[in-house]
Amino acid sequence: MKTQNLRTILLTICCVSYLLVGAAIFSALEYDFDQAVHENMTRIRDRLTKKYNISEEDLNLWLKFLDNKANIDADLYQWSFPGSVYFATTVITTIGYGHTVPKTDRGKSFCMLYAAVGIPLALTMFQSIGERLNTFLAHIFRRVKKRFGMKNTEVSNTANMVVLFGLFCMVVTVCSGAFIFSYYEKWSYFQSLYYCFITVTTIGFGDYVALQDAREARFDGTYVGISLLFIFFGLTIVGSVMNQLALRLLTASQAKEPVEQLIHDGPRCDKCSWCRPINDFDSCEPYSEYSTTLLKNFEEEICFTTYKGLHKKRASI
Repeated sequence: MKTQNLRTILLTICCVSYLLVGAAIFSALEYDFDQAVHENMTRIRDRLTKKYNISEEDLNLWLKFLDNKANIDADLYQWSFPGSVYFATTVITTIGYGHTVPKTDRGKSFCMLYAAVGIPLALTMFQSIGERLNTFLAHIFRRVKKRFGMKNTEVSNTANMVVLFGLFCMVVTVCSGAFIFSYYEKWSYFQSLYYCFITVTTIGFGDYVALQDAREARFDGTYVGISLLFIFFGLTIVGSVMNQLALRLLTASQAKEPVEQLIHDGPRCDKCSWCRPINDFDSCEPYSEYSTTLLKNFEEEICFTTYKGLHKKRASI
């Protein structure tokens, strides 16, 4: 228990430190540019108000008009059925670009209810698909190793080759999507790459959003379908990779447990969380407090892999 508490404290300290360091770097990179833009806009505003003798009240009214006009132009097709499908996708996947929002009370009420049900459903779906994908990749690598006559054909869901292949698939997905959106949206490749990464990681800043230029009239079923396919496929791949990395981090931290204590307790059964003798595994009943497959995979990775070698070593002695 003390070791687990210490591990939790260390992970929290690392996360907070990472957050603060990142904030310092972002501030150093963006602050000067942002201040320069603000000063330039202030100079332009003062020059125009003086040149055309515009009062502060009229200027604020004009700025409000321009802002509303831009939103209306962008929302011209947003609430058509294809646009609504795109919006609903950004809700349940927690991307939340902010490009389109409900403006009526009834729309806002339904959005809250829809998100409350849809978000857990979508997250569960992506997690389940990601786990199945990891299992499938591990099975493929086992067959490949067996095909090449390797003695050790065991490959877990958190093996290095599975993690690296998942990262490779993630990179290919983001880079391929960048080509597609660069073609349709007329963005530079780097802008499209940035949009794809921000989308599949569900950050969703909203500074770049597909299907927003009403002048191009691209709200046809083909492009909307391509956009939705990229979002769902990309989130599945990223969910798989994040699941693998989380398991690797848990495995690395658990490996620091004292070996003597683990040997004393014995290996854990794959059906329960209690340590039992090797010959008593078949008598175990399924343990009901397993909340996620991640925990189960984690315990299998740590306990069975470790103790299998230990007991073989004891038997040989």
